[in-house]
Amino acid sequence: MTLLFLIKEGLAGFKRARLSATITIATVMLSLLLIGIFGLVAQQLSDNFYRVYNKIFLEVFIDPSLSEGDVKALQRRIENFPAVRSTQYITQDMALRTFEKDFGQDLMKVLGENPLPPSFRVALKPSYSGTEQVERMKREMEDYVEVEEVDYQQNFVKLMNDYFWVGLLTVSFLGAAIFFITTMLIYNTIRLTIHSRHTVIEIMRLVGATRFFIKGPFIVEGVLQGLIGSLLACGVLWLISDAVQKLFATVMIVPLEFYALLVLIGVTLGLIGSYISVGKYLKY
Repeated sequence: MTLLFLIKEGLAGFKRARLSATITIATVMLSLLLIGIFGLVAQQLSDNFYRVYNKIFLEVFIDPSLSEGDVKALQRRIENFPAVRSTQYITQDMALRTFEKDFGQDLMKVLGENPLPPSFRVALKPSYSGTEQVERMKREMEDYVEVEEVDYQQNFVKLMNDYFWVGLLTVSFLGAAIFFITTMLIYNTIRLTIHSRHTVIEIMRLVGATRFFIKGPFIVEGVLQGLIGSLLACGVLWLISDAVQKLFATVMIVPLEFYALLVLIGVTLGLIGSYISVGKYLKY
């Protein structure tokens, strides 16, 4: 029995049971679309989370009397920390302009001098943004004689770290639940489709058809149903992501690997569901 014959018979199965085939394909499409939408939402939340994490920085205030050479030497020492992603030197004039912009007050007129010290804005890598790690960095930098004070968004960092694991566990649980439910839905739909044609299987078995001759077309049909349903889900998912980008002017790029994963899930479930379902009626 050639592969071409199996494909031909599998396609013929669509014509013989159009309604059940349509229901199966629609179920596969909607189920995988649900998984795809959840995956997109989880990806967007993850991207936003890391964007916020990348905004965590230390404000390292230094001695205003340091020479330019001392400032550069100190900057190099800070950049040598494994946790440091980048540093930015903030002069006294830059700090004054930022203060006036944020608070609308002219300190030079009020005090007659610029009281704001120069500083380094030290951005940390996301993997070093835990509360204990940031505190350790703060203590180590404060040990430098050139450093007067180290400050950071303590409440913000604590809040991010407190809710990180809660969010991760919640998303993981929801993802696993959705995947399990949709997997069982697709699997059982394919089984019911095969069950509705068990009489055909029994007749073929009674006339002496081999297991492979009986199983082959049904397995191909299940694979094709999973493939078509998953491709339709990918198409709808692409339309949704494109519409979201146009409506909300945001970037939502769905990786090709994500589409490939949905297709693989659909084909695999079609194969397993049809193989097990047909095998149920060939136990003699």
